Formats: sequence, structure tokens, C-alpha cells
Amino acid sequence: MLDRRGIVRIVITLLLVYSLLRFARAGQAAAEMERTAADLGRELVTLEQEHAALERRLLERQSPAQMEALARRELGMVMPGEIVFLFSEAEESATEETEREPIWRWK
Repeated sequence: MLDRRGIVRIVITLLLVYSLLRFARAGQAAAEMERTAADLGRELVTLEQEHAALERRLLERQSPAQMEALARRELGMVMPGEIVFLFSEAEESATEETEREPIWRWK
């Protein structure tokens, strides 16, 4: 039968094994956290680059030249003193057809 010293040794051994297992799990958790932190760091860099690109696009669109082009294209606005020529769809399609066929192919 086990004496008192044998029981103490078994209990200490079990506590030591339990402590080692807990330590190993903590190490695994720390390694996983480090991987997650590295992934998040890479994602942060990517998002910062995207943010910078979007800020550049926003600044470009706010330039006077871009605003003028947008007003002309989307809103049909013109500068004072400019003359606007409007063509009907029939005239535009006739112009496109003649531009498509070179003159040397005519019979």
C-alpha cells in the first residue's frame, strides 16, 4: 500500500503535469494571438493604403477642372458666352454612318 510520501509524490506529479498542460495551452493561445495581431496589422496597412487612395480621388474630384467637367457632362452646363449646338438623333446617326465608311470604298 502507498505510504504518505508516495501519495504526496503522486499529487505533486499530477499538479506538475496539470501546470505543464496549462502552460502549453497558454503558449498556444499566445501564438494564436500573435498570428491574429500580424493578420490585423497587414489588414490595417491595406486599409490605410485604400483610405489614402480614396482621399486622393476625392481631392482630384474637388479640383476646379474636375468639377467643371462633371458639370458639363452630367448637368449639361456651359460657361457664359459659349454657344451650344444640339443635334438630333437622326443627324448624329447619319454622321456616324458616314464616318464609319471611308470615302474610297464608295461605289
